[in-house]
Amino acid sequence: MVTAEFQTFLVASVAASSALIGLLFVSVSVAPERVFGPQSEAVRQARAVSAFTALANIFFFSLTSLIPGINAGLVAMITGFVALLQTLGLLRLVKDWRSEGALVRSLILFAGSAAIYGSEIFVGYALLVTPSATAAIAGLFELTLGAYAIGLGRAWELLGAPRSGLISSTIESIAGRFERKP
Repeated sequence: MVTAEFQTFLVASVAASSALIGLLFVSVSVAPERVFGPQSEAVRQARAVSAFTALANIFFFSLTSLIPGINAGLVAMITGFVALLQTLGLLRLVKDWRSEGALVRSLILFAGSAAIYGSEIFVGYALLVTPSATAAIAGLFELTLGAYAIGLGRAWELLGAPRSGLISSTIESIAGRFERKP
Protein backbone atom coordinates (compact mmCIF):
# COMPACT_ATOMS: atom_id res chain seq x y z
CA MET A 1 0.00 0.00 0.00
CA VAL A 2 1.29 3.43 -0.92
CA THR A 3 1.42 5.87 1.98
CA ALA A 4 -0.15 9.31 1.89
CA GLU A 5 3.21 10.99 1.30
CA PHE A 6 3.39 9.44 -2.18
CA GLN A 7 -0.20 9.98 -3.28
CA THR A 8 0.41 13.44 -4.70
CA PHE A 9 3.00 11.95 -7.04
CA LEU A 10 0.55 9.26 -8.14
CA VAL A 11 -2.28 11.74 -8.75
CA ALA A 12 0.01 13.98 -10.81
CA SER A 13 1.29 10.93 -12.68
CA VAL A 14 -2.23 9.76 -13.57
CA ALA A 15 -3.11 13.22 -14.88
CA ALA A 16 0.09 13.63 -16.87
CA SER A 17 0.08 10.15 -18.39
CA SER A 18 -3.59 10.33 -19.39
CA ALA A 19 -3.03 13.72 -21.06
CA LEU A 20 0.02 12.41 -22.89
CA ILE A 21 -1.84 9.29 -24.05
CA GLY A 22 -4.56 11.56 -25.43
CA LEU A 23 -1.99 13.65 -27.29
CA LEU A 24 -0.37 10.48 -28.65
CA PHE A 25 -3.76 9.35 -29.98
CA VAL A 26 -4.30 12.72 -31.64
CA SER A 27 -0.86 12.69 -33.26
CA VAL A 28 -1.35 9.16 -34.63
CA SER A 29 -4.90 9.88 -35.81
CA VAL A 30 -3.70 12.73 -38.05
CA ALA A 31 -2.18 10.16 -40.42
CA PRO A 32 -2.84 6.65 -39.05
CA GLU A 33 -1.79 5.01 -42.30
CA ARG A 34 1.77 6.32 -41.75
CA VAL A 35 1.96 4.50 -38.42
CA PHE A 36 -0.17 1.38 -38.75
CA GLY A 37 -0.99 1.14 -42.45
CA PRO A 38 0.25 -1.63 -44.74
CA GLN A 39 3.01 0.62 -46.13
CA SER A 40 4.08 2.09 -42.79
CA GLU A 41 7.67 1.89 -41.57
CA ALA A 42 8.47 -0.62 -38.82
CA VAL A 43 10.47 2.06 -36.99
CA ARG A 44 7.40 4.31 -36.86
CA GLN A 45 5.25 1.42 -35.58
CA ALA A 46 7.81 0.65 -32.88
CA ARG A 47 7.89 4.29 -31.78
CA ALA A 48 4.11 4.41 -31.44
CA VAL A 49 3.86 1.10 -29.61
CA SER A 50 6.78 1.93 -27.34
CA ALA A 51 5.37 5.37 -26.44
CA PHE A 52 1.91 3.98 -25.79
CA THR A 53 3.25 1.07 -23.74
CA ALA A 54 5.31 3.36 -21.51
CA LEU A 55 2.49 5.85 -20.94
CA ALA A 56 -0.15 3.16 -20.40
CA ASN A 57 2.16 1.40 -17.94
CA ILE A 58 2.54 4.61 -15.96
CA PHE A 59 -1.18 5.36 -16.11
CA PHE A 60 -2.33 1.96 -14.87
CA PHE A 61 0.38 1.66 -12.23
CA SER A 62 -0.33 5.15 -10.87
CA LEU A 63 -4.11 4.88 -10.97
CA THR A 64 -4.32 1.41 -9.47
CA SER A 65 -1.81 2.27 -6.74
CA LEU A 66 -4.21 4.97 -5.53
CA ILE A 67 -6.80 2.34 -4.53
CA PRO A 68 -6.71 1.99 -0.74
CA GLY A 69 -5.40 -1.36 0.47
CA ILE A 70 -3.86 -2.34 -2.88
CA ASN A 71 -0.28 -3.56 -2.71
CA ALA A 72 1.69 -1.38 -5.13
CA GLY A 73 4.20 -4.20 -5.53
CA LEU A 74 1.57 -6.48 -7.03
CA VAL A 75 0.38 -3.66 -9.28
CA ALA A 76 3.96 -2.99 -10.43
CA MET A 77 4.53 -6.66 -11.17
CA ILE A 78 1.37 -6.91 -13.28
CA THR A 79 1.82 -3.63 -15.17
CA GLY A 80 5.52 -4.31 -15.65
CA PHE A 81 4.81 -7.80 -16.99
CA VAL A 82 2.21 -6.52 -19.47
CA ALA A 83 4.55 -3.74 -20.63
CA LEU A 84 7.45 -6.19 -20.95
CA LEU A 85 5.32 -8.55 -23.07
CA GLN A 86 4.23 -5.65 -25.26
CA THR A 87 7.86 -4.58 -25.64
CA LEU A 88 8.99 -8.13 -26.46
CA GLY A 89 6.36 -8.12 -29.20
CA LEU A 90 8.42 -5.45 -30.96
CA LEU A 91 11.06 -8.06 -31.73
CA ARG A 92 8.89 -9.19 -34.64
CA LEU A 93 10.02 -5.96 -36.35
CA VAL A 94 13.76 -6.67 -36.15
CA LYS A 95 14.02 -7.74 -39.79
CA ASP A 96 12.30 -4.51 -40.86
CA TRP A 97 14.50 -2.40 -38.57
CA ARG A 98 17.53 -3.88 -40.30
CA SER A 99 16.18 -3.11 -43.78
CA GLU A 100 15.30 0.45 -42.68
CA GLY A 101 18.84 1.00 -41.35
CA ALA A 102 17.73 1.45 -37.76
CA LEU A 103 18.57 -1.91 -36.20
CA VAL A 104 21.14 -0.90 -33.57
CA ARG A 105 19.30 2.26 -32.49
CA SER A 106 16.02 0.33 -32.21
CA LEU A 107 17.66 -2.47 -30.23
CA ILE A 108 19.26 0.02 -27.81
CA LEU A 109 15.89 1.66 -27.15
CA PHE A 110 14.26 -1.79 -26.93
CA ALA A 111 16.83 -2.84 -24.31
CA GLY A 112 16.25 0.35 -22.31
CA SER A 113 12.49 -0.24 -22.26
CA ALA A 114 12.89 -3.91 -21.36
CA ALA A 115 15.29 -2.97 -18.54
CA ILE A 116 12.78 -0.52 -17.08
CA TYR A 117 9.90 -3.00 -17.18
CA GLY A 118 12.03 -5.88 -15.91
CA SER A 119 13.21 -3.70 -13.04
CA GLU A 120 9.62 -2.72 -12.33
CA ILE A 121 8.74 -6.40 -11.94
CA PHE A 122 11.78 -7.00 -9.71
CA VAL A 123 11.18 -3.99 -7.45
CA GLY A 124 7.46 -4.78 -7.42
CA TYR A 125 8.27 -8.23 -6.08
CA ALA A 126 10.42 -6.69 -3.34
CA LEU A 127 7.52 -4.44 -2.42
CA LEU A 128 5.09 -7.37 -2.50
CA VAL A 129 7.25 -9.20 0.03
CA THR A 130 7.81 -6.09 2.20
CA PRO A 131 4.86 -3.71 1.59
CA SER A 132 6.23 -0.99 3.86
CA ALA A 133 9.61 -0.71 2.09
CA THR A 134 9.78 3.02 1.41
CA ALA A 135 12.96 2.61 -0.64
CA ALA A 136 11.19 0.15 -2.96
CA ILE A 137 8.28 2.56 -3.43
CA ALA A 138 10.72 5.35 -4.23
CA GLY A 139 12.50 2.98 -6.63
CA LEU A 140 9.24 2.30 -8.45
CA PHE A 141 8.67 6.02 -8.82
CA GLU A 142 12.17 6.45 -10.24
CA LEU A 143 11.38 3.71 -12.75
CA THR A 144 8.17 5.58 -13.54
CA LEU A 145 10.26 8.62 -14.44
CA GLY A 146 12.37 6.39 -16.69
CA ALA A 147 9.20 5.15 -18.38
CA TYR A 148 8.14 8.77 -18.89
CA ALA A 149 11.49 9.41 -20.60
CA ILE A 150 10.95 6.43 -22.91
CA GLY A 151 7.33 7.39 -23.66
CA LEU A 152 8.02 11.05 -24.31
CA GLY A 153 11.17 10.38 -26.30
CA ARG A 154 9.50 7.83 -28.54
CA ALA A 155 6.44 10.06 -29.03
CA TRP A 156 8.74 12.96 -29.92
CA GLU A 157 10.50 10.81 -32.52
CA LEU A 158 7.15 9.61 -33.85
CA LEU A 159 6.24 13.20 -34.63
CA GLY A 160 9.34 13.42 -36.79
CA ALA A 161 11.21 15.75 -34.48
CA PRO A 162 14.95 15.98 -35.02
CA ARG A 163 17.01 13.74 -32.75
CA SER A 164 19.37 16.04 -30.93
CA GLY A 165 20.80 16.26 -27.48
CA LEU A 166 23.25 14.22 -25.48
CA ILE A 167 21.26 10.98 -25.25
CA SER A 168 20.23 10.93 -28.91
CA SER A 169 23.76 11.81 -30.01
CA THR A 170 25.19 9.02 -27.87
CA ILE A 171 22.74 6.46 -29.23
CA GLU A 172 23.38 7.64 -32.79
CA SER A 173 27.13 7.39 -32.23
CA ILE A 174 26.85 3.84 -30.90
CA ALA A 175 24.48 2.84 -33.68
CA GLY A 176 26.76 4.38 -36.30
CA ARG A 177 29.68 2.26 -35.15
CA PHE A 178 27.74 -0.96 -35.54
CA GLU A 179 25.80 -0.15 -38.68
CA ARG A 180 28.71 0.96 -40.87
CA LYS A 181 29.41 -1.31 -43.77
CA PRO A 182 32.92 -2.84 -43.79
